[in-house]
Amino acid sequence: MMIKLQVNLKNTQTEILFDQQMLTIYSEQPATLSPFDGLLLHTNQQQITQIDYPAGEITTIPNGPFLTLTDTDWPEGLPYLGCLLAEQSSAIKTTDLPAKVPSNYRQTLRPLFETLNLILERFGFNWQPATAPKAKPAAKARHRWTKAISTVPFTIATRQATGTAIWQKRNEMYLKAGATLMPEPPLNKDGSLGFAAKMGSQLRHEHSNQVQDNVTTEDIIFKSVNEVGLFLYFGGTNSWLELIDQDGRSIDDWSKI
Repeated sequence: MMIKLQVNLKNTQTEILFDQQMLTIYSEQPATLSPFDGLLLHTNQQQITQIDYPAGEITTIPNGPFLTLTDTDWPEGLPYLGCLLAEQSSAIKTTDLPAKVPSNYRQTLRPLFETLNLILERFGFNWQPATAPKAKPAAKARHRWTKAISTVPFTIATRQATGTAIWQKRNEMYLKAGATLMPEPPLNKDGSLGFAAKMGSQLRHEHSNQVQDNVTTEDIIFKSVNEVGLFLYFGGTNSWLELIDQDGRSIDDWSKI
C-alpha cells in the first residue's frame, strides 16, 4: 500500500492530510477547538486510550498529547469509523459513538480504516492493550444463494426508489425494467459526494443507456444486493433488509446463514 501524505509541522501540532481527511496531532493543549466536527482521540504514552465524537462542541480539551480526525468528504461516516477503531482493544473508552456499525458502512469504511491504522502506526501510535480478553465481535452476516430463492421476486420501495429484483444466480441480481431511481444523491455538509454516493453514481454512469428520466428501460444484471441498492438509492441503509417478498419477508431472512 502506498499512501500520499501532506504533512504540515507547526509549533504545537502536526497536520497530516490524506485524501479528504486531516489527522492532527496536538503536543500541547490549544486554547479552543470549537466549532469541531470530527473524532477526538485521547492518548497516554503514545497509546490511544479513548475515542470521542463531540459532534460540534468540545467542552473539555484533553491535557497532554491528543489527536483529532476530520473528514470533508464524508463527515457522517466518522462516528462509525470511530467504532471500528475502538474495536482494536476492549480497553478503549468511547463517548457518543453509535452502538454498532451497519454492514454496508463497515465495508465502505474498511479502506479508510486500514489507511488510518497504518498512518497511526508509522507516527508511533498504537492501541492500549486490553486488560482482559475482549469478547469476539459478532461475525458479519453471511448470505447463501439457493435454487428456492432464484425465482422469488423482491420489491424495493425506499428513499424515492422502487423496483423488483430477483437473485437468479449466485453472482447475478436481476433488476426488472421499470425500476425508479432516487433522483439525486445525498450530499455531505460541504456539498461533496460521499463514498456510497460516488459508487452509486459510477454504477449509473455504466448503465446510463438503460435509464431514461430516472426509470430503467431495460432489465439490468448486477453482481450483488448491495450493487442494486447503490444503483437505486445510493446505499446508506442495509439493502438486505430493503428487498421484500410478497409476504413481507426480507431477502436477508431468506438467505442469511
